[in-house]
Amino acid sequence: MAGEEVPADTPGRAGFTVLAEVSQTAELPVPDEGSEARMYAVVTVTVRRDRDAGTAGQDAGSRHAVVFLIDHSSSMVNPPARMAAARDAAAAAVRALPDGTRFAVVAGRDRAGAIYPAPSAGHGALAVADATTRGAAEAALRACHPGGGTAIGGWLAYARGLFAQLPAAGEGFVRHALLLTDGRNETGYESPDELAGHLDACAGEFTCDAIGMGEGWATEELLLITGRLHGTAHAVERLDLLTEELRTLTREAADRDLTGLRLRLYAREGVELRSIGQVHPTRLPLGAVAETSYAREFATAPWGAETRSYLLSLTAPYNGEPPGTEQMLTEVELVRDDTAGPPVALPPSEPVMVRWSGDHGLYSRMHPAVGHFLHQEELVRVFEEGCAALRIEDAETARGAFAAAWRLAVQVGDTVMQNHLRKLISPGDDGGAELLPRIRPFDVEAARIRTSRTVWPR
Repeated sequence: MAGEEVPADTPGRAGFTVLAEVSQTAELPVPDEGSEARMYAVVTVTVRRDRDAGTAGQDAGSRHAVVFLIDHSSSMVNPPARMAAARDAAAAAVRALPDGTRFAVVAGRDRAGAIYPAPSAGHGALAVADATTRGAAEAALRACHPGGGTAIGGWLAYARGLFAQLPAAGEGFVRHALLLTDGRNETGYESPDELAGHLDACAGEFTCDAIGMGEGWATEELLLITGRLHGTAHAVERLDLLTEELRTLTREAADRDLTGLRLRLYAREGVELRSIGQVHPTRLPLGAVAETSYAREFATAPWGAETRSYLLSLTAPYNGEPPGTEQMLTEVELVRDDTAGPPVALPPSEPVMVRWSGDHGLYSRMHPAVGHFLHQEELVRVFEEGCAALRIEDAETARGAFAAAWRLAVQVGDTVMQNHLRKLISPGDDGGAELLPRIRPFDVEAARIRTSRTVWPR
């Protein structure tokens, strides 16, 4: 039941404790007549695995279902080493599955098809990971050959069909897809609208991480897929790094066995929710999955022991209250709609407040966490401006935008983004920058992929 608190120390079951914290500066200056007051707040949620639960980790795979979507289109044979690297990576990922995990390996072409279990087992077949099935899956991977075009939405729809065949329609299962591709959708096989339709059907059914290998993939597609399906996008140019990347993502997914957590925001008269999104460790949009007259709920992806942050923007209605008056704008509560998994101890609700002040200089006193994530949003905006300028060969606009992105990356402490930017610009000590004489398209797109991830405030 949503909102029900289950003791984390239920005998015989490994549990979780969930913590929540709201970071904001409550003071806002009284707005001018006809203007709008805006309150920002960061909600940080931490999930801790119960260390004392004696069964922790014993059934790590029993509630997990994983579908590997491996590109087998014609482009994978050029160069030949690309297909070999993809097979090696997929085999290593299968070997990383915990015993008991339900899994399948799918070949993605203009139509998706099962590699393992064999198609004769019927659409919807999932194997149970053990030494025998892992070995059989690897052998099937080695025997499968590429050919045909690329229709990624169809691959995702195939995975959805597999997950739909889980016992009791998948109740209690953590469902995850891992997508590996070297290319992009071919409109002769699947239009952008068709891909969007497949994503609409898959959203909320499973999560998906995506890896673009080589240089032929489309950044917009990978970010669209992982944004809608609450995953992460990755760019891997060197084939020798592919195995570790896919294996790591498989292990990380296996650690996430807490499902059904939702953010509930309670309504207050006159208060409007302007925006809400996950801002750490990845930037992800959130859509309301339940709405009543008194609250809205937003689903979150499965959790392991980790911390995530969400940025809220709310309209604060001012009705002539004197300075010093406090108002509650909303309450943030963690609720759970899945009781089939591990028991969970949920935290009390946290308020988001406003305190009116006559000091109009208060806008400069933004909470450090709010300022940090707003700066990271600005970093993404100016970096995309630079990328757009590069595409039309506007070198001066690109130079200025990348210089601004560099300054913001330094300000927020994003050293990984700084490393990406060094492949595009030569930053100066004065905060300016010069474009490098030769910029590789892969370096631009890999940096765009990187902007979907953020760093924690220092």
